[in-house]
Amino acid sequence: MAEKQESFKMTYKELKNKIKEEQKTLAQKIRDLKGTRKKVTSGYVEGLESRQSDYRHAHIMYCYFFNNTPYEKIEQPREGNNPSSWKLEHYKKQWESELDEAIHNCA
Repeated sequence: MAEKQESFKMTYKELKNKIKEEQKTLAQKIRDLKGTRKKVTSGYVEGLESRQSDYRHAHIMYCYFFNNTPYEKIEQPREGNNPSSWKLEHYKKQWESELDEAIHNCA
């Protein structure tokens, strides 16, 4: 039996749309979790802060990566609330690798 290999191909536009949809889904999950805070005595909802952080960092990198938007136009955080350079670099490398796969598969 011949082994079937499916190559993962993604164009720049497809990757951009995929990330946009992921961000929409994550934003909806954040809204849903925020709505449950009043039901909890402490007001703390597990997973909310990490999802908010993920959304923020993916949003910053999305604007920069796909639209070449300068950071100053994306956000102006208060002192001591700068984004994690590690997380931003993580998203950049992840997305570049997905694009690289598509470029290599097309060659």
